[in-house]
Parts: sequence; structure tokens; C-alpha cells
Amino acid sequence: MRVRIQDVGGAAVNLFRTLLFWLLLAIAGAVLAQFLLRDPGFVQVRYLGTTVEMTLVGVALVAIAAGFALWLLWTTLGWPLRLWRRRRERAARAVLAEGLDALHHGRWAEAEAIFVRAAEDRAAEYPVFATQARIGAARAAAARGDAAAAEGHLDAIAATAPAARAIARAEIALDAGRPDEALAALEAVSGATASPRAQTLRTAALAAQAAATPEAPPAPSPAATGD
Repeated sequence: MRVRIQDVGGAAVNLFRTLLFWLLLAIAGAVLAQFLLRDPGFVQVRYLGTTVEMTLVGVALVAIAAGFALWLLWTTLGWPLRLWRRRRERAARAVLAEGLDALHHGRWAEAEAIFVRAAEDRAAEYPVFATQARIGAARAAAARGDAAAAEGHLDAIAATAPAARAIARAEIALDAGRPDEALAALEAVSGATASPRAQTLRTAALAAQAAATPEAPPAPSPAATGD
């Protein structure tokens, strides 16, 4: 319901902006016409034996009316295509939600299959959805213990979303208790351009790495050695 309200609201705002543009253009034309009424000018067009004569004001009004008619025709013809695209986008979101629900309830194989289907169906049309679907499939594969499949899902977005791939690899490695692998994955998004999520994961990986490192025994005191 929230998605549908946002879509309708966005379309209404765009329509309002377009109508406002044409209203301002009409007002500007009316103001310009007041100046042209002092000397309306004369325009003559002759083509294939037909001659059309009108004032310059008339030509301007005809041009404005023709532009508005073309915009109205374009908007009317394009509305079914925009409606179809919105329905496709809602369907893609519904598939992602279905996969997340399966992942949340521990149905790893089912979630992986849903995410893979979503990624393959929406890769060209909605690359962001495809990226998130691949990440979801990698999480599901990792949860069921198939590290090779998880890595394969993430490799599918290596060229299109390298930062998202690195973050997902780090998250999976941290969940598995492998902070060294998490830090290695985050090297791809290191530096000043690293996202807040990448920085948070780096901090968590460093903390986990420090906690896993055994502390060195304290050095013996001189009194204990007899010196």
C-alpha cells in the first residue's frame, strides 16, 4: 500500500509541475501578445500552391496550442507504458519480500531459489533489485553451509556493484567468525569513499580479530628469575 501511494503521489507531482509549466507559458504568451498587439506583424506561408496568412500573434498562439496538444498526446500514449513499468516494479518488490520472508524463517534453499529467480528476471530491467537478490541468495547459501554457492552469487555482481559485493562478503565472513576474511573483503571499499556500513564492519572485524588473538604471557620479573 505504501508503494502504491508513493507512485500515485509522484505521478501527481509530475503532472502538477507540467501543468504549471504550461500555465506559466500561457501567461508569458499573453503578456507578449499585449506588446505584439501594437504591431501584430504579418506572416505568410506558401506551400504547394496554398497560401496561409496570419498575424505574428496568431502564429505564436497556434504554436503554443500545437505544443500543448503534442504534450497531451505523448502523455496519454505513454501512460499505459508507465503503468506497466510500475506494476513490474511492484512485482519485483513482492518477490524480494517473499525471499526475505523465507530467509527470515530459515528456509534457506527456498529463499535462495526465490532470490536467484528474481535476479535473473530483473537483471536488465532493475539492476538494483537484481543486486539485492544476489546478496540475498548469497546469504541463504552461506546459511545452509554452501560457501562456494554464496561466493558464486556475489561474483555475479562483481562488475555491476563491487561495493555492495564487498560489504556482503564482509558480513557473511563476520557472521561465520572469520574477521580476517571480512577485512580482506573490505579492502575493495577502503579509503575516504567507504560507506558508513563498510566502516562499521571494519571496526567490528578489527574488534573480533583482536578478541580472537591470544594475549602474550606477561614477562617474568627480575625477582622471579633470581637476578
